[in-house]
Amino acid sequence: MASVSARLTQLGCRMVVKRDYDSVESLTRHLRRVFNHTPVPTILPYGVRLKHLSIGGLKGERVSVRDAENTVLYIHGGGFVAGVTRTYHNLAGQLASQLNASVYLPSYRLAPEHPYPAGLEDIVSAYQWLLDKGTNPSRLVVAGDSAGGGITLALLMKLRDMGLPLPKAAVTLSPAADARGVAESIEGNHATDALLSASLIHYAAEALLPGMDRMHPYASPALADFTGMPPLFITVDEEECLRDDAHLVARRAREAGCEVKLISRKGMFHVWPIFTPFLPEARRDIRRIVKFLQEQGLTVSNRPRIIEPKLVPFMANSQG
Repeated sequence: MASVSARLTQLGCRMVVKRDYDSVESLTRHLRRVFNHTPVPTILPYGVRLKHLSIGGLKGERVSVRDAENTVLYIHGGGFVAGVTRTYHNLAGQLASQLNASVYLPSYRLAPEHPYPAGLEDIVSAYQWLLDKGTNPSRLVVAGDSAGGGITLALLMKLRDMGLPLPKAAVTLSPAADARGVAESIEGNHATDALLSASLIHYAAEALLPGMDRMHPYASPALADFTGMPPLFITVDEEECLRDDAHLVARRAREAGCEVKLISRKGMFHVWPIFTPFLPEARRDIRRIVKFLQEQGLTVSNRPRIIEPKLVPFMANSQG
C-alpha cells in the first residue's frame, strides 16, 4: 500500500495538475503555470553543492559533491512544453551524494515555440560539451523523466548514429517514448492516473511534432532499434497513462539484447521517484537506481559520506 505522503501527493496532483485539455495552447498555459513555479524547497544532502552554469550553451545547474568520480546528465520532464530544472534539485542531490557524482541539469528549448528536433539538439550539445570537457563515458549516466525520459532514449539513438561514445547506462522514469498516441494505457488509465490525462498525451505530441513523422526513432524511440544501447533502468506505475510506453521500451530493448531493469509499481503515480525526500517510496527506488548503476561498474569510493539534508535557497550559487 502506498504511504500516507504518497496518497496525499496523488490527491494534490489531481487537484492542481491533472486537467483535460482542448488545445496545445491550453496544455502549454496550464503546465507552465503549475510546473514552472514549483513550491518544493531545495533540500540537499550535506557535502552537495549547487551551482548555476552554462551547459553547452544552455542555462542550467550542477549539483555536485567535491571531487566527484561520476557524472549524470539529467533531462527534465514537463510534457515537452514546460518544466524547470529547479524541480529536480532534490533528486539530483540524492544522486550526487549516493553516486559520488556531479549531476548536470540543462534547460533545453521547449515546444510549441521550438518543436522537434530543437530539444534533442540541445541535449546532444550538452552531452558533447561533457565529452569535450574530459568526461569519461564509462563514468557517465544519462537520465530523464517523462518527456525527458523520451529525450534520454532519443539521445542514445542519436549518439549511436553519430558514432559518439555512449554513456555507461541510462535511467528513464515513466518515459514518454511513443508519439503515435495509440497505446491502450493512454485512454485505459485516464481515470486512474493522478497526474496525466489522455488529452495531455495527445496535445503534447502535437506540440512537439506538428505535422511531422511520429514514427521516426528520435520522435518515438520506443519504436527504434535498441541494438548497441547501454543498460537501461526504467520505472513506471501500472495505473498511469504512459504505462505502455515503458513496457514497449523494455520489450524492444530486451529483444535487441540490451540489459533492462524495469520497476513497475501499482498505487503510486507518474515519476514518483522525483518526489524525494518527501516520499519513502521515492527514497527506496532511488537506492535501487543507484544499486543498478553500481552493478554496471559505476564505482564509487568507500570513504564515509554524510547525507543528512540541508536547506538550500533557490538562488544559491555555490562555488566548487
